[in-house]
Amino acid sequence: MYLRSVNNTSQMKHKIIQEYIGSLTKEETLRCLESDLLIKDSCVLESVNPFFGYYADAPDVQKPQYLYFMLEEAVDFMELQRIILEVNLKSKVTVDAVWATVTVPNNAKMPALRIRNLPQYGQISVLQQHYREAGLPLKKHSKGVMLDHAAIHIEKFFFLEELKEGIFFDAQQAHHGYFIIPKYINWKEFKRLTAEAKYDVSLLNFDAATASLFTSKNIIELVRIYREGIDTPMLKAIRDRYYHLLNLK
Repeated sequence: MYLRSVNNTSQMKHKIIQEYIGSLTKEETLRCLESDLLIKDSCVLESVNPFFGYYADAPDVQKPQYLYFMLEEAVDFMELQRIILEVNLKSKVTVDAVWATVTVPNNAKMPALRIRNLPQYGQISVLQQHYREAGLPLKKHSKGVMLDHAAIHIEKFFFLEELKEGIFFDAQQAHHGYFIIPKYINWKEFKRLTAEAKYDVSLLNFDAATASLFTSKNIIELVRIYREGIDTPMLKAIRDRYYHLLNLK
């Protein structure tokens, strides 16, 4: 569902930021956070390799922190948004919280709340308690969980600045670029396509994911590219490589 356009002139040029609701599918390695910083008998997974496709080739760069508060059961999307808003008002810590589904090796799907931008580990239990009090069914502790290359599907709001030729940059998250593709590609095929795209040694390292944006008339399919310092020429070069493999101009 398309939501609105926002004129942003805080910088020295005119920008139009489009706000969408949509989804994103990516792959990460997750491990159970074993710590007394969690509330008792709860399960929090931490991303070991966020943006694996990029950071695996740039190991000395500090990785962003992504946590997954695992849930006992799925929560209605609108109800979850109410809980997130309630906790944002109550908590002194502002985080980016979105709905997520983690697919484990036996293809079971586990519901979760993806947390980004938590300043300190010591704030995890306080944030968990706020969510529990707001009615979020936190999952009980699972000792020693390690999920290698788990498929993660998230549903979130996107704030994108559209340039031209189907090129977008994220207005809220640095280093994130997007380009449109003409059709939906399932995750297995997308992984194969991305591996082939990276055979082109002239392209710099990057991590790739699929994204879908919902409008009132259609669904826009995209590829999300993550690389620190990514700019328009770099994103276009990666897009052109994908287009070549998809037999597009």
